[in-house]
Amino acid sequence: MTRAKINRRQMMTQSVGTTTALIMSTQFPGLSFAAGDQQTFTGFDGQTVVWGGISYLPSDALTALPNFLPLLDRTDPSSSVPILNNTLTKALESVDPAVWEAKGLKLSIARGGQGGTARYGMIMAVAAELTIQNSRTDINSFTVLRLIAYNFVFSVDNRGGRKVIASYSVGGRVYEAKDGFDDTPIRDYYERMFTTKSADGDTIADFYSQKLKEFKFDEIKLGLDYRVKAVKLNPQARAGLQAIGITEQTFTDWVGFATTMSYGEKLKVSMIPYQDSRASTGDLALNFRGKEAFRLSLPEGDVKITPRILEWKIGYADHPRDKNQFAQEINIWVQITIQFLFDDPSVRRFKQVFQATEVQSVFKKEEYRRSDAATIFLLVEQILDKAFEAIAKPAQRDVLLKGYKKVFPSTKRNKEIQEYISVKVDKRTAATFDRDCRQTLDI
Repeated sequence: MTRAKINRRQMMTQSVGTTTALIMSTQFPGLSFAAGDQQTFTGFDGQTVVWGGISYLPSDALTALPNFLPLLDRTDPSSSVPILNNTLTKALESVDPAVWEAKGLKLSIARGGQGGTARYGMIMAVAAELTIQNSRTDINSFTVLRLIAYNFVFSVDNRGGRKVIASYSVGGRVYEAKDGFDDTPIRDYYERMFTTKSADGDTIADFYSQKLKEFKFDEIKLGLDYRVKAVKLNPQARAGLQAIGITEQTFTDWVGFATTMSYGEKLKVSMIPYQDSRASTGDLALNFRGKEAFRLSLPEGDVKITPRILEWKIGYADHPRDKNQFAQEINIWVQITIQFLFDDPSVRRFKQVFQATEVQSVFKKEEYRRSDAATIFLLVEQILDKAFEAIAKPAQRDVLLKGYKKVFPSTKRNKEIQEYISVKVDKRTAATFDRDCRQTLDI
């Protein structure tokens, strides 16, 4: 593995040809760039990076982003300033410039770069909105949403070509469960991912004001490009999808995007955007409002992450006191493999199986409860977050080996049912779990 590491780093410092290519057909909006020799990269060395705002990735944006896309044009009535762009700009402006300078860069916001020129740019491009559940009844309402985006940092060479140096995954999560009818428009929930705390924690603005500071920009070209290219399903999982009425394409997209977001968040590495069926040619259009499209060509990547959904089992028992409810238990098994493509093709540095369980009280009528599809997705997301956190943080490995468990407070109505979520490494692979985590970090 040491030989592969040295060869990789030699290759990365000799050429930018292995990176994603971002080639613009028009001038970057409001920015001008100085030509420079980009045949090697050793860090920003105090150079300027220009923040270019928000864009979007899918060429069929009206279909892929029906709730998010109109938000790009939503302005503050008092100032006519675009709300989302302004929110992210303020988040970046809240960071002390000394923080960026310590990382070897100067971040220029809406000023066109130092002296009107710059060799590097940064944008956020939204890739997908996922509506996992949006059910509204007079009894209760459930809203489970995800917004998938990428923060691109790119260079400009002396011929005007644009090369992506790194792509950091960034997204929003909403989980809202309310008694009675929820009259909040779904579009407002997507906007809140930028502007307020959601039930799941951080907003996208938090990424720009806090988490972006954790990335080592001066070292990003020494890293690797990670990719989730496919999500695999065992026959038992396919049968399970048929039973709950979710198509394979929809479900694998959910898991593929979630895996990309989770790995990038926990490992803080460059993630190639997840490629679903709408981008099967390997190209996505990167569009700016009122501008011609960029072309973003997706490479194969250096590290392949493959989630495989093995199976899940759903069990019900009558509620001890409430004839309208079940005690529900869902168990799911997921395998995660990680392959470094410059290793021997037979080598999988990480190959582990995880089990997650959730016990909860649910209404017998499906329209009054969180859907089984949403519960299964959230359990997969829990597995991904806990597994990737354990790779990054050795202290979390023992937690997963022993079994992570979160117990929820009991209500008077459900006092006989202990509701909880648990995640653990399956005993079939537990013996090699620590080794697999360590060699995944060995780059």
